Amino acid sequence: MSVTGTMRGYGRAARHKAEAMGHQVKDRSMEKRLDRATQETERLRFENELLRDEVEETRSEHRKILDLVEERMPQANGEHSHKGRWLVFLAAIGGAGFAVYRRFRMQDDELDGAAQPGMSGIRRDTAVA
Repeated sequence: MSVTGTMRGYGRAARHKAEAMGHQVKDRSMEKRLDRATQETERLRFENELLRDEVEETRSEHRKILDLVEERMPQANGEHSHKGRWLVFLAAIGGAGFAVYRRFRMQDDELDGAAQPGMSGIRRDTAVA
């Protein structure tokens, strides 16, 4: 006897009950996914607020540093010089480039470590240096 034949034997009420249970399972799984998505959204919002505050704090610190550097710069003939600001700008770009380079280098080292499980991170660093 096949499944459809078995279901015919049980009747219409059993089929409806089975369908209802299937819908309940689907509804519960959808609710769980929605709850997980909501939690992830809240976590990301919180992280975004933290990062936004950190960026704002960093910007204010940079403004203070630039103001201090400009105050210390000698002014010739009453003209306002931007040499100090340009130097700080170049240093900031260089620091950002170095940070990005280090991050990608660390990721490459981690990938190399996965390919060579026998070598530890310390050994790789000493071998590279």
